[in-house]
Amino acid sequence: MTLWLYLLRRFLWALIQVSSVVLLLILVFAGVENMRALSGYGAGVQDALAITALQAPAILNDTFPLILMLAALTTYLGLSRSSELVVVRAAGVSGISALHMPVFAAIVLGIAAVMAFNPLVSLTREQALSLTNQFTASGQSTLSLSDRDAWLRQGTEEGQTVIQAARVDGGGQLLSGVTLHDYGTDGQIRARLSARTATLTPGAWELREVRRWALDPSSSAVLAPPEDLALVRLATALTVADIQDRLAPPEQVPIWALPGFIAQLERAGFSALRHRLYFATELARPALFAAMVLIGAGLSMRHVRFGQTGIRILIAVLAGFALYFFKDFSESLGANGSIPILLAAGAPPGAAILLATALLLHLEDG
Repeated sequence: MTLWLYLLRRFLWALIQVSSVVLLLILVFAGVENMRALSGYGAGVQDALAITALQAPAILNDTFPLILMLAALTTYLGLSRSSELVVVRAAGVSGISALHMPVFAAIVLGIAAVMAFNPLVSLTREQALSLTNQFTASGQSTLSLSDRDAWLRQGTEEGQTVIQAARVDGGGQLLSGVTLHDYGTDGQIRARLSARTATLTPGAWELREVRRWALDPSSSAVLAPPEDLALVRLATALTVADIQDRLAPPEQVPIWALPGFIAQLERAGFSALRHRLYFATELARPALFAAMVLIGAGLSMRHVRFGQTGIRILIAVLAGFALYFFKDFSESLGANGSIPILLAAGAPPGAAILLATALLLHLEDG
């Protein structure tokens, strides 16, 4: 037990060191980039630093698998240089057994990242985006969902339009049971429209079976009697892709609320494939963390007298980036529906664990 606790302490200390360095680099580079990007919008240094602080948890969350790999690499290179691994093997403990505690710690950290850190990342990511939009996107179109309806706000040079739809089909191309509120540039309502359907065409919404209430010119707060129209075209710059992009990205939805949000999306008529894939990849995060520790340790457990330490470090870093590439490629196939979601989320960490374990068995056997 003393040996396992010692190895765990060495690994956690290396993890703290590597995380601190990476976090410092994130704050420096992201802070400089935010100050450069927001300087033209009147944002001050304090605003840029606040946005950077809110972005830091999300960036750290994305890079944490690589941090784990570097921590494992640092730990076992140190143990190899000090010949402690030789002593461990001489005591009858195999190199694979010496990995039990770091891998266990990685799995525990993965569970904590999903259950506790993920909601914090979602919250700070949304706040960072909201704060950034205060300077750069004041008139951006937005889309939100309630329990029964979908709400879309679009902005044009002539004003704002708020669209409420009871049903969405075609990924946002066809709206049913539509109510629209048309506002001028001064924020005052100009008209209210009710339509059976609204179809998105290039450059306009086509409203059918429309009843329109215009603002009464004699009163600034009373709508005129309704007017029935067969077809009304309402100008828009939106496309179907724009509407789908306005949905809350899965990264901004806490893991605990994601199943309910997925059900809400499908009830409203939108595809929830991207959100289902994100949910599956988050659940696979503990396996990904374990795979990165195995990769880092597997290429650093040979004694330094064998040489080629720099090459092994380079191979480990390249293997980590290769796993990231494979992960992104697999998730792209899953997002397109080309492969099942469970395969897209589980194949990269599963394959990495098997390959890293095979490497460790080969080295131990040698």
